[in-house]
Amino acid sequence: MSDAATASLLAEIARAFRCPFVPGALTRLARAEGYLEVVWPRVRSSVETAGFLGSGLYMADMALDAVEAVYEPVMTREDLRTAGLSDADFDALASVVDVFHYTQPQVLLFLAALAEAFEKDRVGGYGKPEPRAASERESAHLATPVAFAPSEAGLLPVIAEALGLAEPPDLYRAAGVWPGYLGVAWEELQHLVTYPDFRRRGRGLYYYARSGARFLAEPLEANPTALRTAGLTEAAIAEAKAALDEVLPAQAMMLMHAEAIRTGLGLRTREVVRPA
Repeated sequence: MSDAATASLLAEIARAFRCPFVPGALTRLARAEGYLEVVWPRVRSSVETAGFLGSGLYMADMALDAVEAVYEPVMTREDLRTAGLSDADFDALASVVDVFHYTQPQVLLFLAALAEAFEKDRVGGYGKPEPRAASERESAHLATPVAFAPSEAGLLPVIAEALGLAEPPDLYRAAGVWPGYLGVAWEELQHLVTYPDFRRRGRGLYYYARSGARFLAEPLEANPTALRTAGLTEAAIAEAKAALDEVLPAQAMMLMHAEAIRTGLGLRTREVVRPA
């Protein structure tokens, strides 16, 4: 597939998640030649269901619960003003973070389904085919301009090292567009990775997402045998496996960090689970 065709496919997948940019995890998967071209048509209909979206939003609530148990922000809006953020900057940052809050869990479910399918003859088929309804919020997300700071800018190399990642994740590169904010927020956020409950919930989201693969609306066959039959080379299959092993745990942990960032901004609204 040509570079232009691959870019078009990546944009199509991002739109299915109602995401205005191509998540880095998808770009990484695209290095496995032919892989996304084979698996995406087999999972597209499941992504477009209400159950898929509901599962993703439930995971966002799970992440928020764990974040609130260990993190009470100290920074204030006045601290952010002192760091150079205007009210317009604050609102723009909150809008960008809401995109991540909404789309990252869906990407995690997608990656987890592919990882499960890699190891089994077939996954899914137990979900309901009810289509997800369009919403004003999703339209707003697709129209939200999301920019990314260069990977080497400011604190981003430090953040990547602290998170054990080769590159800064999308979430922090997007927040890095406001370096004043990131300088204040990272003073608090950097400590979260040391909290056992925070790490434990991140791992829990990873396993929850993998178990959720059985609720894909349509069965998915994407193990090495099925991929060979579809024409993928051994090198491409190995690259796809390496990509999933790399991006899946990081994606689960970024759900936690997105909720921590939201909490620091004073945004604690739940999506599915309402407080008693």
